[in-house]
Amino acid sequence: MQSNSTGNASRRHPAALVSWLALAISILIAGYAVRTTLEPGDLRPGGNDTAGLPAIGEQAPDFAAVDSDGRLVSLSDYAGRPVWLNFWGSWCPPCRAEVPDMLQAWQTIQDSDAALIAVSLEEPSEDAFEYAEEVGMDFVVLSDPERDAIRGKYRVRSFPTHIFIDADGVVRDISLTPMSAQTAIQKARTIS
Repeated sequence: MQSNSTGNASRRHPAALVSWLALAISILIAGYAVRTTLEPGDLRPGGNDTAGLPAIGEQAPDFAAVDSDGRLVSLSDYAGRPVWLNFWGSWCPPCRAEVPDMLQAWQTIQDSDAALIAVSLEEPSEDAFEYAEEVGMDFVVLSDPERDAIRGKYRVRSFPTHIFIDADGVVRDISLTPMSAQTAIQKARTIS
């Protein structure tokens, strides 16, 4: 009996080895796909590394991305207004988790002169707009799937990234973590 169970274990071992090898290859392929698609440092959790973003006290660089109707919308279209600029993706769990807080904050500040512009990155535009409609994002939602619009201007490395810009176009605050409604309202009010 003992030799039989040992013999069965050795017969199962090659199948287990093949399964583990297939898993390892899948992980390597997925890692390669992510590595070739995203910029170094992308998908990091929130933190305080703002390298590559406009500095607090500097002018926010202009860019133009597409809305759900395919029109180009520029940051400069909101010149003279405070702007809460959010970089996100529907694929990003922390971004999805903060949507209810963003909606609550927007409901509170939408009657002010401030604009909330959420720019989806690293996903097909149709996915971003579908998700935005599904969850009721009733503020400006733009898409920059390949980062063409922000390249060289906003090096977004953490998701979500929030940038608060005053009416003069000057960056006043940056947050690289999901925000509660209260924090978002407070930050938005400081630029209004």
